[in-house]
Formats: sequence, C-alpha cells, structure tokens
Amino acid sequence: MINDHRNLSRIQNKKQVLQQLFNNKETSRAEIARQLNLNKSTVSSIYDELNSEGFIEGVRQGDSTSNGGRKPHLVRLNYNYGFVASFNIGTSYMAAMFNYLNGEIIQYNRAPIEKFDILNIMQMIKEEISKLQSVDTTQHGLLAIAFSIHGIVFNDKVIDSPFLELQGIDLAEYFSNEFGVPVVLENEANLSAVFEQDFGVNQDTRNLITISIHRGIGVGIIADHKLYRGYRGMAGEIGRSLMTNDLDNGSRQLVKVESLCSEDAIIRQVMNAKDLSELSSAELIKLYHEDDQVKQILNHAAELIAEASYNAIVSYGPEKIYFNSTLFEDIPELYKMIRDKLSEFGIVSPIQMIEGSRMTSLLGASSLAIHRALGLDNYLLHFKWPKEVNNVD
Repeated sequence: MINDHRNLSRIQNKKQVLQQLFNNKETSRAEIARQLNLNKSTVSSIYDELNSEGFIEGVRQGDSTSNGGRKPHLVRLNYNYGFVASFNIGTSYMAAMFNYLNGEIIQYNRAPIEKFDILNIMQMIKEEISKLQSVDTTQHGLLAIAFSIHGIVFNDKVIDSPFLELQGIDLAEYFSNEFGVPVVLENEANLSAVFEQDFGVNQDTRNLITISIHRGIGVGIIADHKLYRGYRGMAGEIGRSLMTNDLDNGSRQLVKVESLCSEDAIIRQVMNAKDLSELSSAELIKLYHEDDQVKQILNHAAELIAEASYNAIVSYGPEKIYFNSTLFEDIPELYKMIRDKLSEFGIVSPIQMIEGSRMTSLLGASSLAIHRALGLDNYLLHFKWPKEVNNVD
C-alpha cells in the first residue's frame, strides 16, 4: 500500500509538472519546484523523465540571480511533440482542424458533404487525417481525435442528434482502433464553452455560459472551471424547452424553443414567407435590410431568443455570457437587440458575441483532445488566443 501511495503521488506530481510546462511560456526546474512547492530533487527526476519522453524543449539561458547564482536553463513544452485532429459534422459540410500540442492551428478547412451517409463521412475523415499525416513533421504524429457533435453526448457516445444517423457505429471505438489514439466526443455548445475557458484572455472567470444558435439552440456551461454536462449530457438543451406560440387563429400552443428561433427555424420562416426554395446567407442579409416582412420575422425571433437566454442566464448564474451564432455575425443588429433586451430584463453579467464562431467548437474540441493526449483531463490548461476569433461587446 505504501508503494501504491508513492506511485499515485508521483503520477500526480508528474501531471502537475506537465501542467506547469504547458501553462508557462518559459520556465525552469527551480521555478516549477517553487510553483508546486515540491522538493527540487523530485522535480528534477520528473523533469528528466519528461525530457526523455520528448515533452521538453529548451528555450534559452536565463539571467543569474542577484547574488550571482547559476543561470537557469529555461524550457517550455515541446509544441512539435505531435498534433491532434478535430471534426465538426454539419448538415451539408464537414469542418476539420489540426492543432499542435499547444493548440496552435496547423490547418483548418471546410468541405461539402456530397453524400450524407455516415460511412461516406467516416471515409472523408480518414482521408483528411491521412493527408495531414503524409506531410506531418512532428515527432510523434497524431495524438488524439475529437468530434464536435450537434446533439446530446455522454461518455464519448452520441445519445441523440437531430440529423446525424450513426447506424449503430461507435465513432470513438472505431477511430481509436483505426488510428491507435484516444477519441473524444462532445456537444458543440459545450465545446464553445470549453473554448472560452481554455483560450480566454481572462481565465480567472470560473463560471460562464455560451449560448449557441445554429440548427438548434444550446447552452455550454462552465461551473467552477469545470464543464457541466448534467445527467447523461442533457444540461443546457434549452432549445428543447417549451414556450408559448401564438397562432393566426388566436389560439396558443406549446412548442419547443428551437422550432421558433433556431437558425433553421428562422430560415424556414423566411423561405415560406417569400416562397423561396433555397436561401443563402448573403440573400438573407439583403432581405433583412430591404424587406420589412423579413425584418419583422428576424426581429421577432431575436425577441424569443432573448427570452430563452434570460431563462438560461438566471438558471445558471454565470459571471460572463457569450453568444455563438453565424447568424449574429452576419446580422449584428440581432445580437445588439438581444443584448439590449437582456439589459432591460435586468441581466448585469457582461455579454459578448463571438466572431469567428465557426471555429470555436473545433478549438474547444482540440483542447479536449490535447487534455486527453496528455492525460490531463481534469487540469486547467491555458491556450493562446487565436487570431481567427474575436469577442465583441
């Protein structure tokens, strides 16, 4: 039992040293020992082990202390140790992102899905990974894979998705066997919340939510620096909550929130109103600014989103609130309307909109993949904010 205790203690110490390497632009053995309040010999032993495994990269010689001590050898995590792959499967497209071990983006692309069949999509994913592997120059190659799922996810399994039919296939098990690496599955809204925490400029925020309006409406919840999923991944599914809809005949009915004000629902209403068979983003923007009927449809949807968001905010009590929606990026007037409405309702927590929202769930997925690859699932890691994404008031 004593040996077991010592082994567990060393494993924990190794994880903490690895966390220090990740979270500091540069550091030294002595600084790690000071930060963790560990014996220098303990840190040196772990340091040598991590160095032999390839996790440490030398940076430069530091300055000597004021009393003329030896100059420290400054090091950091070896970003070229390997890479992770992340995928987001939409209704008509697949987005892929590859990141170095520090989260820096290697490559990002979106490709149309010509045949929406899970076997075809899986083949597309394999081809994307194989293409990067053919030009990869990292030391250990692919380390982990992550999937951003539009639907309910629990224990890396898809419980329910509005459009992704898996035909009994376990994505995590299949790709783990195919590539010999760990595989993570997570809900898209949850991943946007992970992004805001792990890549956030101010990572002192312990409680935040991201409200994602896409095909459905979902809330990602960070509570005390941890992703809150609820029972079987059901937390944050506000698009499935009920609200009253007034019908033309004067009667009222209870309907799901996402049937009235998700991006899909809004586009469907505009297409029906204008008798259109298809509608591009550019056409929707033009109609909003030129057609009073379309403007009324979208403004009403924004009011409903504000009501649903208010209920989520008062339920979870976040320090900060972020909206994640390509529709809001295209038509920022809608976001401003929601923000002002929430202020009227008495919400005092800071509210921001994410620009570059197409990338946030994949960046969140890359974070979870890196956590998993390093064995640091429950450790807070600080990633560099990407230039492709901004938060605006």
